[in-house]
Amino acid sequence: MTTDKPASGYYGPEAYHSEHLPQQKRPAPGANPALPWFNQKADRKLPWGHTEDVAPQSYRADYSPTTLRRFEKEPNNFANVDFHQRIDHERYRHAKAALRTQILLFLSGFGNPIIIGFVAIPMLFTLGVYYYDKPESVGHLDYLADWAYFAAWVFGPLFACNLIPTALFKLFPRQLIKPDKGPLWELNRRTGLVTVFHYDKKGTWGQTGQPEEETAPFYEFDAYTSNELIHGGGVVHTLYLAHRYRNILIPIGTLIGKTNPEECYALWDMFQNFMDTSRPLPDIPLWEEHRANDPITAEHDRRTNRPPRYWRDMDNETWKQKNDEMALQVLRLNTPGRLDIMRNSWTYSPRPRPRKPLASRQATE
Repeated sequence: MTTDKPASGYYGPEAYHSEHLPQQKRPAPGANPALPWFNQKADRKLPWGHTEDVAPQSYRADYSPTTLRRFEKEPNNFANVDFHQRIDHERYRHAKAALRTQILLFLSGFGNPIIIGFVAIPMLFTLGVYYYDKPESVGHLDYLADWAYFAAWVFGPLFACNLIPTALFKLFPRQLIKPDKGPLWELNRRTGLVTVFHYDKKGTWGQTGQPEEETAPFYEFDAYTSNELIHGGGVVHTLYLAHRYRNILIPIGTLIGKTNPEECYALWDMFQNFMDTSRPLPDIPLWEEHRANDPITAEHDRRTNRPPRYWRDMDNETWKQKNDEMALQVLRLNTPGRLDIMRNSWTYSPRPRPRKPLASRQATE
């Protein structure tokens, strides 16, 4: 049962309000509420509440004022294509591009560093060693031939990674820039619900073309970070949302990739702030054009006389300063040390061990 919230009828009964948390399920007798099903896979459970006005670095870089102004001026040639992703005052709906588009984008974005790191540098080192240790029978012309072989192996793939994806996108945009089968998940500020979309070829999607939807209130999810060792002994982290009572696992950290823990903390704060109807939308460029459409945000902006185009009209020097300030704020986040506002509102209920988490199912689709 939810408590009354100081909001108009615009928001649904399950809308998340950090100052009015509902009492949730109680465990059956003998259950251990300290052992949620995802704990065995996770590094750390993050507390709820006491958020800061922050966003991960990729959200600041991808939605800078300069980028937003360019989007306003340049027409979108794919405005009629449904890419299934929606980011506005009501929802954050995540979707991926089709596999062919993802492959070309990957080659365009990451082909250069991969080739330089795994091909160019080792071959250059080998050629250098070979120059000082080469047999006397090997002349300069032979050594130049080795350099030509090196150039072919390095500059050929670099040329391909840089020019081929760009050329293909320009020549065949309608065939190569394609959406995937549908959205993966959605956070809805207005209803307070989290929705996960399933695409089972033997189920509803295979029969009707419509995905099955699994929904639950946002306040029934918990955020977890998991860690992974990488080459060289380093550790990277990613963020998950795990439902407290059912087998629903959302790899929300794919939005920012595997990174340091502070970036995961910033993403968790950003989405808590987005879903929290006790406060306005996060004041970052991504949501600026939608602020007037959310009642709580519109009232806040009216009271504070916030300019409607605060970010979009900002000059580059001021933006750099603001971005640097937030980057420092993110690095100082100590999310695990916060007091959890949800601590008196929930306990874990028992459930059978899940057969296959959502993250694994999506990876095989």
